[in-house]
Amino acid sequence: MRFTPDEVTRGLLDEVDRVFADAGPGASRRELFALLGDRRLVAVHYPEEYGGRGLRLTDHAAVAERMGLAGLPDEVHLVTVQGVGCSLLTAGTEEQRRRWLPRVAAGRAFASLLLSEPNAGSDLTAIETTAVPDADGYVVTGRKAWNLYADWSDFGLVSVRTRAGRDRYDGISFLLVPFDAPGVVLHPVRREAGEPYYTVVLDGVRVGRDALIGPEHQGWPLLIRAIGFERAGFDYLSRAQRWLRTAGELVDAAPSTERARLRVDLLRHERAVANARALAFRAVNTADGFDMDEVASAYSKLACGEAAQGVARWAATELTGLADADRLRVVRHALAEAPELSISGGAVELQLDLIAVDQCTGSA
Repeated sequence: MRFTPDEVTRGLLDEVDRVFADAGPGASRRELFALLGDRRLVAVHYPEEYGGRGLRLTDHAAVAERMGLAGLPDEVHLVTVQGVGCSLLTAGTEEQRRRWLPRVAAGRAFASLLLSEPNAGSDLTAIETTAVPDADGYVVTGRKAWNLYADWSDFGLVSVRTRAGRDRYDGISFLLVPFDAPGVVLHPVRREAGEPYYTVVLDGVRVGRDALIGPEHQGWPLLIRAIGFERAGFDYLSRAQRWLRTAGELVDAAPSTERARLRVDLLRHERAVANARALAFRAVNTADGFDMDEVASAYSKLACGEAAQGVARWAATELTGLADADRLRVVRHALAEAPELSISGGAVELQLDLIAVDQCTGSA
């Protein structure tokens, strides 16, 4: 579907643009989140009692896209508002929602979704982090890996083992862990480009019984939903659009003898990004409340990732000789970051498996 903003969505986008314009170029990214939160623009699809506007998930996606294009870190926004926030909305207690969601919607609190572990690869059932019950709650011990912007986070939604399961899915629970709790330590893992990943060490962290989200020992369905909330690929789409914008500037500045050929290639990548965007908004538009269909999201995430990687590879191959220092940094950053899009947020193989099963069952 081609996403065409209606009057409500256009009004929201105008509000976002005014916030950025009024803030000026000197505002930090945290300041911008807070300013957007003051206008209830960070999570417009949340109910009003939790700081939102009670609007559609499509409206939120459009606002998030505009924020990402303006340079705000979409990973922070996506994981906090969708992965963690929507998990609280659908499975948290009223006390948990009122403690965290208004601050999230106000742009004053950020969260990490702590699922992956150093020895688990992409197998989210291979959880070694334990939460041992005691008289007051749980004692959490383990390590969570590959977390972007964990240094921004005020709290995390953590998958843990609360008992030895009867099978690999049993015994998994979810806990809310404040990052200022004793025993929470962040270790940065530098990478070629972009923000570092963080390993989050949980060394005997004590949390109360009220930290439990959803049923004890039976958290696997919530884990799947938490991933699904953030899986449509909008963070990949933001990268693709930003990289494409730089590529277009370089093509416009190319010698006239090369410009026609490069514009043909540019058009091809513009179409790929536009098609990926259409799939992303289709996944959002067909959502059931906060839940997006996992197969529609798999198609979307795969298309958004491949479109972004295609732009990065083409720009690095064809356009680096045309770039000034600032644009050359963008192109090199894109080339360094693009390979990660095959594995982050759910490996390509997982998306292909969901699509293949759907095709075989005839429900596509």
